[in-house]
Amino acid sequence: MKRIAINGMGRIGRTSLKIILDTPELELVAVNDIAPIDSIAYLLRYDSVHGNYDKEIEVKEEGLIIGDQKIMFLNEKDPEKLPWSALKVDVVIESTGIFTSEENASKHIKAGAKTVVLSGPTKSANLPTVVHGVNTDDGKVSIFSCASCTTNNISPVIEILGRRVGIKKAIMTTIHANTASNKTVDLPGRDMRMGRSGLNNLIPTTTGAAVATTKALPEYAGKFDGLAIRVPVAVGSISDITIVTDRPTSAQEVNEILTQEAKTDRYQKVFTVTNDPIVSSDIIKSPYASVADLSMTKVVDGDLLKVLTWYDNEWGFTNQMIRQILEL
Repeated sequence: MKRIAINGMGRIGRTSLKIILDTPELELVAVNDIAPIDSIAYLLRYDSVHGNYDKEIEVKEEGLIIGDQKIMFLNEKDPEKLPWSALKVDVVIESTGIFTSEENASKHIKAGAKTVVLSGPTKSANLPTVVHGVNTDDGKVSIFSCASCTTNNISPVIEILGRRVGIKKAIMTTIHANTASNKTVDLPGRDMRMGRSGLNNLIPTTTGAAVATTKALPEYAGKFDGLAIRVPVAVGSISDITIVTDRPTSAQEVNEILTQEAKTDRYQKVFTVTNDPIVSSDIIKSPYASVADLSMTKVVDGDLLKVLTWYDNEWGFTNQMIRQILEL
């Protein structure tokens, strides 16, 4: 059984805790956050997006008791001072969004952890970007990034269609739910659009998801890019992927390929398809990284392809991290 610790109890950290506690192969031994333990317990108990937690939570001097599980709670700013060696921690989920460089993530290794999994992109060239199912084996190192929710959403589609049909170039737009980076009211900032209220606007902005996909699939470097539009929903996103294919194809063939791949051992927990006329709220708490909406597949003149694929940008992504940890 792998011993897990979480550094950072934001949206992804709290989602990680809940999924780990339902994963028999993993043992959560400690969580660390600079917020008070009462605040973290409250946010675990009550969740505006995923609903109230079905496990009883108690706050004790030694930490949290969730159901019958005791979890040490720490309030340490410096990862190098965390007691990972004494706790015999195998894997740290680094989900603060701060310690994403190789230098900073290595502090967990110095503290005694064997492996560090970054719950976001990294700019460190030496750290691999791993999307479970797409390039799972690249995660057999001491520190790696699981990229972003959107990268995990689009990478399976790009890998599948690149292998089965061929891709000359591609571009994508993620229609993305609000995150903590969105503002509730208009505020000044360096990024003027992202300073506008996320409750009242569709906000075009950047995303590094397509470029991060090329780290997992380097054959598409320079051939894939994209952008984001933040929309006023709390969770539930969809990526619109447009591809120029290597050979002529049809919507029927593409949908058959996606349906076949969803049933393979490689992708059956990562990627799936739907023919139902779903909307964003229907994807909430889906464990899949990517759910292709087959009714929306379009092909123009044989080689211009559009695929839409849904994702719960918190729950689906976190499940991907946990799947990758189980492979270690």
